[in-house]
Amino acid sequence: MNKESVQPIECLPALLRYWRWRYGVTAAVPGLALGGLLLLVSVRSMASESELRIWLGPACAGLVLLGFVLGWRYAERRFAHYRAALHMGEGMVLRSGVWWRSEVWVPTARLQHLDVSQGPLDRRWGMATLSLHTAGSHDQHTRIQGLPLAQAHALREHLMPRQALQHE
Repeated sequence: MNKESVQPIECLPALLRYWRWRYGVTAAVPGLALGGLLLLVSVRSMASESELRIWLGPACAGLVLLGFVLGWRYAERRFAHYRAALHMGEGMVLRSGVWWRSEVWVPTARLQHLDVSQGPLDRRWGMATLSLHTAGSHDQHTRIQGLPLAQAHALREHLMPRQALQHE
């Protein structure tokens, strides 16, 4: 296989923004819950109530901020390792993972159908997700997120005619 037959697929920077907010907020929720639990305990306890409340606010804010920053950094690492490539006439490769890395190879011959979808935030930021549905494997549904809408449709059109010829 020559290098000219491999076409990298670039994701939009909006995907990084989306993942930063998604993982940042998700990672901040446990800190918020722990802060609420500490507040409940402090209200119920009578001993050293004023001393505990002095430290409770900054401690809760610190936990929430720490969770948000860790989620933000995780999103950056995930985006740095998220890659897709089209191998002309052969299929698609999707590489992802921060701690556990994976490489999913989707041969063109196994494609059943392809979907392009957009959620509300995807539409806001001009992104789309291309879903590749395959037959005969444990990973029957692979998604490539953060594509420009036009590129997602072009990839779908590029991969679909091959399927029509193979099934006729």
